[in-house]
Formats: sequence, structure tokens, C-alpha cells
Amino acid sequence: MWNVYFGSWGDGRLKRLPYLGYYVLLMVLVFAVIAGTIFLVGSMEDLSGMSMADTQAALLGKFGMLGIAGVIILMFAVMIAQVNILAKRIRDMGLPAVWTILGIVAVSILLNILFPAQHVEVNTSVVQNAQGTLAAFEASSTKTSMVLEIFDTIIFLCLLLIPSDTFKKQNG
Repeated sequence: MWNVYFGSWGDGRLKRLPYLGYYVLLMVLVFAVIAGTIFLVGSMEDLSGMSMADTQAALLGKFGMLGIAGVIILMFAVMIAQVNILAKRIRDMGLPAVWTILGIVAVSILLNILFPAQHVEVNTSVVQNAQGTLAAFEASSTKTSMVLEIFDTIIFLCLLLIPSDTFKKQNG
């Protein structure tokens, strides 16, 4: 598994179904790490009896730079693994991996410039009635543009649906 994610940089190939499996496995591992971290912080809050903000401040004080470095290393490792399996799948289709990935990144950057992300805010109010007071809710998030989501979906479907050696030059 480590060889698929981090080895065979220049000549590895990956068929469609193994690509999908390794892609899903990588996303599940990232989700497990994030969920585990959230669970750890939540359980630390319950065990310490402090508020969430106090627990986060205590964890940041104890693991500050080490935690930040760990997150950066994890993100970099996931990025390397993702690019490596992407390159192997592109190479299996018969395309030059480096130029194809650079083209995908360039088009993605261009689409991000032309169709920037939208900032979404949700606000509710406090309602007080005879039964009591209902709590207020406020949230904000950033939503990517529909054009970029469609582009990402098309790229992913191309990687899954285009058979091996489709673009390979035939020696006649």
C-alpha cells in the first residue's frame, strides 16, 4: 500500500478499480484522523470538565507547534499520495502524467478566479414564548462554485471511466 501511495513516481500505473479503491481508502483514512481528533478533543472536554474553548486552549498550549507541524505533515503526505495515485492513473490511460496534472491544476486555478467561492451565512433568532426560550443558531461557511464542482466531477469520472491505454500511441 505504501508503494502505491508513495513509490514508483516515474513509471507506476494504476488501473481503474484499484485507483478507485486507493482513492476511497485515502479519503476514509483522512476522515478517520479528523473524526478521531474531534472525538479526542470532545472527550478531553468531558474528562477535564472545562469548556470547549478552554480545552482547545489547553491543548494548543501543550501541543501547539508540535500539533500544527503534525497537521501540516499529514496534509502534505495526503497531497503527495493523492498526486501520486492520480499520476499513476493518468499514466495508465496513456497520457503524460506531469503535463496532464499541470493542465488540470491550471484549469482549476482559472475556474477559481473566474467563479470564486461564495460565502454563505445562516442566522436565526431567539424565540421566547410561554414554554421557554429557544436557542439561537448562527453559522457561516464557504461554498465552492458549481462550475468548479462540475469540473472536478468530470475529471474524477474521466479517471474512472476511461480504459487503460486509451491515449497510447499505436505503432503501426
